[in-house]
Amino acid sequence: SSGINADWPLRPGELNAALQAAVWWSTILLLKLATFGPIVGFTRTKRKVVANEEDAKFKGGATVSTSDPVVERSRRAHLNDMENIIPFIGLIFVYAISGAVDAGCVTLVSQIFTTARFIHTVVYIGQVRQPARALSFMVGMVCNVYMAVKVLLHLY
Repeated sequence: SSGINADWPLRPGELNAALQAAVWWSTILLLKLATFGPIVGFTRTKRKVVANEEDAKFKGGATVSTSDPVVERSRRAHLNDMENIIPFIGLIFVYAISGAVDAGCVTLVSQIFTTARFIHTVVYIGQVRQPARALSFMVGMVCNVYMAVKVLLHLY
């Protein structure tokens, strides 16, 4: 069929609950993202490695390098979070307001995704052997694809 499904939108109370779940879990993930910058900075300070000349002058004894393996691992974990969490936040709100699901589904997908992202960070920084990192990445990716497909199928 074409057009928007006649069941849209959710009932007012359910819509609010779904949005509340999306807001709650998005906030947890945004806090995770916000803490990563300081973690990378702390790692640079601890290892006495900076990325810019002016930082080396400011932090006496620091070496300018963009290839320190420990710093780069934490930086890559942060970049990977940005690449996955930002799309999730957009999708979870679309998922919540689309009428495709109830608040319980929004919460469950959010819990699975958030757990996968925290596991991904621990195994990435902790250098846990594969496939741990790949599996945690895939769980998050499946959550994102699932939400997008569910919304599209529901609305059209």
